[in-house]
This record gives sequence, C-alpha cells and structure tokens, in this order.
Amino acid sequence: MKLRIDTQLLIDGIGGKHTNQSVVCEDGKITFVGSSDDAPVCEEVMDTPVLMPGMWECHTHFTGFTRPDIEQAATISPAEAAARATWDLKELLLSGFTSVREVGGLGVYLKPVVDEGTIPGPNIYASGRLLSTTAGHGDIHNMKLELVDRLGEMSIGRLADGPVECMRAVREQIRLGADAIKICTSGGVMSKIDNPIDQQFTLEEIRAITSEAARSRISVAAHCHGALGIKAAIEGGVHTIEHGTYLTEDLADQMKEKGMILVSTRYVVEKLKVMAQSPSMPEYAREKALKITDIHEESMRIAIRKGVPMALGTDIFVSGSGHAVRHGENAMELKYHVDLGMSPMDAIVMATSMGPKTLGERAPKSGQITVGYDADLLLLDANPLDDITVLTKREHIRVLKGGKLVS
Repeated sequence: MKLRIDTQLLIDGIGGKHTNQSVVCEDGKITFVGSSDDAPVCEEVMDTPVLMPGMWECHTHFTGFTRPDIEQAATISPAEAAARATWDLKELLLSGFTSVREVGGLGVYLKPVVDEGTIPGPNIYASGRLLSTTAGHGDIHNMKLELVDRLGEMSIGRLADGPVECMRAVREQIRLGADAIKICTSGGVMSKIDNPIDQQFTLEEIRAITSEAARSRISVAAHCHGALGIKAAIEGGVHTIEHGTYLTEDLADQMKEKGMILVSTRYVVEKLKVMAQSPSMPEYAREKALKITDIHEESMRIAIRKGVPMALGTDIFVSGSGHAVRHGENAMELKYHVDLGMSPMDAIVMATSMGPKTLGERAPKSGQITVGYDADLLLLDANPLDDITVLTKREHIRVLKGGKLVS
C-alpha cells in the first residue's frame, strides 16, 4: 500500500528545507518527493506540520548493565542483559531514532530479533566487541586476565595485542556479523587503571585493524580522548573519532582534510557530572569524569568552528529508566551542540544524513528524504529549526520506520 505524507515544511536531512511538500512511501522506501500539487493519489494519506528523516544514534551500547560498572559483565547472564536491553531499543525508537550504530555490546545479537519483528527497535548496525589492548580501556582491570578472556559475549571488550592478534580480532567480529569495528586508541573514564590522555594500540596495530576491516569494506571507529590517541587514529586510517576530548585545532584540520567524522558524545560528558555525585560511581571514574568535562567542551567548540564533519552519539552504556544516563534522552545531544554554537539545521544534519556515513562503504540509503532511501521519518507538530528541543520531547513526535507508524 502506498502512503502519502503531506507537510507544510520538509527538512530533508541534507541541509535543505522545502514548503508544501509531499512524500510517498511504498514497501519501506521513499518513492516520491516533491510539491503536493504534483503528488500521486495514494490509498492512505497523512498530514503533518513538519516532516524530517528519522534520527541516527551513532555511539551507544546495549549492555543490560544496571549501574556504570563494566565488572557486571562477570555476573550478569546474557539472557538477563538482552531482556533489559529491549527496553532501551523501544525507547530509542519511540524518541525518534530509527537507526543505531552500536559500538560495543549486545547489538549483533539483538539485530536479527529486531529485523524479524519480534521486538520493536531501530535498525541496528553493530560492531560486536570493541577491541582493546591488554590493560586498555576495554579490559576489566580488577579481574584475572584469564577470566576476562572467558567472558565471551558478555565482555564488551576483546583484548588483542600485536598486529596478528588484532587482525584475528577483527575477523572474529566480522564473523559475528559486525557492520563496523570499534577500537580504543586511548584510555577511558570507566576503566580503572588507564589514563584518558595515554595512547593505546601502536600505529602498526591500528593499521593492521583498519586494513583488515577494509578488506570487508567495514569502517573503524576509534574511542580516543587524548591527543596522542586521536593522532594515532588519524594516521592509522580510522573512519570516525569517538569523543575527541583533547582535540586540537591542528588535529581538527587533519580530520577535516581527510573527511573523517567526529562523534563527540557530549551527552555522556554532561551526565557524568551528575553521575559523579552518585555513590555507585567508582572513585577512579569520578576523578577522570570531572577532569575531562571542560576540556571536552572546548574541543567541541573547535570542531564546530572548524566545520569538522560530525554525527550524533551519546555513549549511553547502562539499561533501563532508573539512571542519569538512559535511552530516550538521546536527542539531548542536539541541544548540547546548539548550545555550543552549532546551528539547528547543522544539528539536524548531524543527527540524520551524517549517521549512515559513519559506516563508510557499507552506509545504507538512510537519513535523508530522497527517492530510493529508507522511509524512516519523523512527523512533528512543531519546527525544530525554531527550537531544537522539540526533538527532545516525545509528545511532538510520531515515528515511521520502514513506512509504518510505530507511535
């Protein structure tokens, strides 16, 4: 059945806005975009003040964890974790996110269940387990090493040392069905003994990962806070920089020159300030979280001012509603970017058409209102170009995924 959507204002996801437009959807794809006067007659017609593409969440985790502590991987069952993550999936979809790039967690296992329609959720493009050096950000530093290696699918990280082992780790994620590869080229906040400013993985190891991934046309995302980790990731040929906390003007110029994408995850940095007051936050994480907040803000300002390509990501890493960090609030990332100087239109482009570009050669036709693209659309009763917080309030949003109304 053909569905026609008539709208007073169409925001196309690639920087354009158009009045008195119609979009026709059939079999999950967009088949017509143009003036309402020229639109074909369809069996079903909907009307909305504003129409835009569904949003992309490009840096998140489906873990099933109930607190910000990766040591839970040793005690939680995969079934329990996946069941909890179904709440996250539904919240993402209902809040306007029709696609997600999941960069470490249960996404590769949840994807086929969503695809078959058993549970509601966005389209999932997952990386499997993130790759980390021993003692790196993806390690669980309080556990014996042999136990970390035995955690299997509940271990967010896959430890790999040396180019040969790094290549094997990439192949393992591809075997799981990964759509991207995630690596850690610097230390992080939620891991015990590493420092965010220190580089992890050698340049030789990074190049082994990116070259192996390239053979399967798979992009590589690099978690990196420190400048050394960012520099190594750029030189090693990754596709996206995640966080970019210590980004400098020179590194921003290099990223822009190479067409690299920054996924800055300001949401989690803002929320870490709140979480730092909670007794459930490990002390080592509290100290690191408070240290990076202002530095990260300045780096975002540099990226925005320089025009570095950016995609939306939040780095939510726990499940359920009882947390300072939770799915359903993902669109707050747009507000944080606008607060730091990005225009509302650029923020919407960041949240829509830039999303699939994080997948490189495997990018699906998604994130823009163009003939032949996925019919993943948001019907809005208010204009986010006037007030970007419209996208943070579910009461303003109706969601179409694959041309079918889900809310």
